[in-house]
Amino acid sequence: MISTQTLVGDTFATAVPMRTAFNRVMTGNCSTQYPLEVTLTPKDEAGQKYVFMSTPQHVVRGLARQHLSSIELKDSSTWTQYAAFNETCRISLDIQWNQVDVDSTAQANAILQQLQDEANARKVARDNLAYLVEYSAAFDFMQELSNLFFTALTTESMNDLRAQAKDAAPIIFKTTMGCDDTLNDAERETLANFYFALGTLGDAGDYTNADGTPKTLRDFLGAEAKPIIDKLAARSDAGAQAQYQADYQVAAQQYAAAEAKVNLGRTQLAPWLTP
Repeated sequence: MISTQTLVGDTFATAVPMRTAFNRVMTGNCSTQYPLEVTLTPKDEAGQKYVFMSTPQHVVRGLARQHLSSIELKDSSTWTQYAAFNETCRISLDIQWNQVDVDSTAQANAILQQLQDEANARKVARDNLAYLVEYSAAFDFMQELSNLFFTALTTESMNDLRAQAKDAAPIIFKTTMGCDDTLNDAERETLANFYFALGTLGDAGDYTNADGTPKTLRDFLGAEAKPIIDKLAARSDAGAQAQYQADYQVAAQQYAAAEAKVNLGRTQLAPWLTP
């Protein structure tokens, strides 16, 4: 008779499929007509019948081929109470808990590739969210820039500077082209760079609308730019930024975990991967 009992296996981390094998160990004369069996029930899963008298081994796998923490063993044969054996018969079940569920190098490589594919997918997801975080910040800046950029460049002092630069530019140019010994060649080159830089200031009229109001970046780029900037900026409001950041943190953790599984899987599968 086999009493009902819960068998408990070791707990450890695994990145690869597992299996638990029940091996019948038989010595002596165990000849019988009775199909004795037990039912093996992994925690939270359906039971599996093992007719151990006629089957030397039974492999138990979880539904997801995961690590099994416990298995209930129960005698489920209606013939147990009637079975009689020679006095030399000895029968036992040897349990090999949570072994790597691999039988060949090809299987090991396939499992490792699956782990790597998952890690690669996690990396893509993380990188996409990192882009969204950067994108959100960039277009939040773009929205602010489109409203405020030209305000700083259309102050009275800036327009006065442009007027002065326009008046001073000819004499600066002449100085850079002069043939006297006041400046050496390096100094003339620096002054020439300064002269050409003055052009970036533009004319005061470049920065004002027809009605005299200062242009915004949208005005400067044209009316067609406004809906584009608005559309992109709408995706970077405070709520979206916070969500992108939160999602990125989760994705980064998931990628790190997937990479750890690849490394653990490579270690577990080493006996099959080594030439």
